[in-house]
Amino acid sequence: MERDTRIVEETGSKIKQAAGEAVDSAQRFAENAGEALGSTGERLSQSLRGSGKIGEAAEAVSRGVKHTAEYLQEEGMRGIVEDLEVLIRRYPLQTLALGVGCGYLLSRLRSD
Repeated sequence: MERDTRIVEETGSKIKQAAGEAVDSAQRFAENAGEALGSTGERLSQSLRGSGKIGEAAEAVSRGVKHTAEYLQEEGMRGIVEDLEVLIRRYPLQTLALGVGCGYLLSRLRSD
């Protein structure tokens, strides 16, 4: 009985450690993605400078990319998950419809 308890405790400890490592890895991924997006936004802004509608559109896209990069770097994966939870709770039916629609489209792409 004591041996079983020790095995359960060791397994629980290993699971917690693996979950912590997964969260840390996801956090690093979000930060790296944010940095990459930031540099992409900067390059996009520099390469597509112009006047008129094209210049305005390029600047808007560049601002969006930079904003997304800042969000990823500041919030990380935990922030993204929390924001998704809020959206899912606020719009449950829309979320369900989106999930069903994505599932349907993915099933149509699959070739059996």
